[in-house]
Amino acid sequence: MFYKFMFFIIFLTSLSIQTQNKYVIQHTFTYRLTYQSDSTDVYAKQSEDMLLLTNDEVSIFLSENTYLKDSILLDIKNKPAAEIGMLDISRFPKTQFHFKILKEKKEDSITVYDKIYTDNFEYKEQKNGMKWSITTDTLSINGLKCQKATTYYGGRNYEAWFSNEIPISDGPYKFSGLPGLIVKISDLKNHYVFELIAKSDMNLIYSNLKPGKDLFITTKPIYFEKLKDYKKNIIERIAQSGFTIKDDYKEGVKQKLKKRNNPIEL
Repeated sequence: MFYKFMFFIIFLTSLSIQTQNKYVIQHTFTYRLTYQSDSTDVYAKQSEDMLLLTNDEVSIFLSENTYLKDSILLDIKNKPAAEIGMLDISRFPKTQFHFKILKEKKEDSITVYDKIYTDNFEYKEQKNGMKWSITTDTLSINGLKCQKATTYYGGRNYEAWFSNEIPISDGPYKFSGLPGLIVKISDLKNHYVFELIAKSDMNLIYSNLKPGKDLFITTKPIYFEKLKDYKKNIIERIAQSGFTIKDDYKEGVKQKLKKRNNPIEL
């Protein structure tokens, strides 16, 4: 019951999102992310589909379920309160990844929007922080001729396969900078694997990138410090927000979070 209540609070907060920027998307690439949330349990692998939305100037990377939820929120934003109250929000798309990553070709940095509990954050990160080594190895993946490249990022060594048959220097998550689209990328332990599974060239509009309310602009180190503090003191942080978790739920919340010990950036 507590989780449903909290989801409803977050849902109502989401309705206040303002459509400040509209992006005309020309290409949509769908990646399947397979990930291991618990580093000690090889059977803890899960998967979620992610979207890379691009045009000639920018790209946006987010989970498909976040995109779907944003679309639903826009559709019902002007509905009467009574209709909103009748919605079964437990059936709304859910995601484990709340980040939205904006890459602008004219900028030297990328912009990341992410959440900690109900708080929205924005931080920037330099593009040139990712150094690639391109090899001569080639491989055919889903009908595309790909070439291998390697890099180190966020505490992990990665192996990427990119294809210049799709001449877009971009890829999933924060990865970009290769002479072609990244078709597949994985860390060497296969804890995080992104693989391209679909492509669409149908134009669409996306306008829910930047939260319009309670956005904290910070730096990456400070954001991760706050995230670490939240995970360490989750019960106290929830209480500070004005909510109370019953004693019989507290241990379950801590154990559930304890199993999410393997973030994409270590």
